[in-house]
Amino acid sequence: MGQGPSHEVQLETRVENPKNGNDPRGLALIAHGRAGGTFDGGAIRALAEYLRDQRQLRVVTWNARGVGQSEGGNEWTDFRIWVGDYSIGDYRRMLQESMSRYVQDFPTAQNAQLFLCGYSAGAIFAGCMRPMPYFHQFAPAHYILISYPVDLIFFVGVHKTGSYYRAVEALVQGYGWEELPSEFQGKEPDVAGVFAITGQQDTLMFHGLWSGILASKNARNILRQVIVEGATHTWDEKAPRIAEEVDKWLSTL
Repeated sequence: MGQGPSHEVQLETRVENPKNGNDPRGLALIAHGRAGGTFDGGAIRALAEYLRDQRQLRVVTWNARGVGQSEGGNEWTDFRIWVGDYSIGDYRRMLQESMSRYVQDFPTAQNAQLFLCGYSAGAIFAGCMRPMPYFHQFAPAHYILISYPVDLIFFVGVHKTGSYYRAVEALVQGYGWEELPSEFQGKEPDVAGVFAITGQQDTLMFHGLWSGILASKNARNILRQVIVEGATHTWDEKAPRIAEEVDKWLSTL
């Protein structure tokens, strides 16, 4: 439940280790958005390069179904892809495979950092992720949600929209997501932090409302929300601000 069906296809994947040759301190996954989005998008690369070079993490990105060299249909050809079922399943599979590969490559790793990230629709899918509890080598996850599409989520999630909102709310509240996978036995896993960053020009009708709801449910005191003045949904020349704000947030933890 909650993690989406797999129906596996081959996805074009990029795995990046720190450029200085040091063993990574942990693992980060970043999912891109829709409407022409790829793992080369500006917001994706800004965060990936920061986490790889400044935080010394192994960074995993992938092209969604039907994008680049990835197999499968796309959101325009399959309703299950449109509403996110397969994208969530693909993220979960990438997470499981990446965590497994990490512990194989670094068998002595303990308390490795874990970052679950996404941009736009990818932020929806990241918010639905819960790290597999049997990977004890990892510390509780950090979540980075870039341009979570609050005002457009209904057009993505349709009947799943409420569940997608509650998935993120449960991260900061500690309970409340009806689709929490069964292996967690009804208990939300610990979370190191949730960081939501949005461009000021991307805050439309419902963003402020949900932002307030999310803040009101922050029982775990792990949420930080940032609005970047002048930034749009696509970020463009403002993309470096993503890394700057993430760095500020992590320096406070």
